[in-house]
Amino acid sequence: MTDEDVRIRNVNAVEAMYQAERDRDLGVWAALWSSSGRQTFPTMGADATVTGLAALRDVTREKFATRPPYGIDAAVDALVDPTLVLARLRLDYPGNPPIYLWCLFHFDDQGLITEVEEIFDRGTPAIAGS
Repeated sequence: MTDEDVRIRNVNAVEAMYQAERDRDLGVWAALWSSSGRQTFPTMGADATVTGLAALRDVTREKFATRPPYGIDAAVDALVDPTLVLARLRLDYPGNPPIYLWCLFHFDDQGLITEVEEIFDRGTPAIAGS
């Protein structure tokens, strides 16, 4: 596989992961992860890092069960390093202002997600037309 093939594969995996979240399909979501995957959540304090597929699955199952359906608008970009993908998210929860996040995805040689570093964007979004 060329570096460009790897970039395309990994971008497609990130897009598939967010579609699985929209669909609340835990099986598809989990199939995209390495068994040793981890995710960091800056808003979780002492529990900011979740490690291992079983723990990731549990956190995501709870998220699907406790959060109402919400909009996920993801701009997904390949980076120069083919094992990294950046996702810029707008999450729309009914009755609340949007939440903006950046997520840096890391991939292994098989195209499985090994890590997602979530970055909470507290900045003001650009206004269209300005």
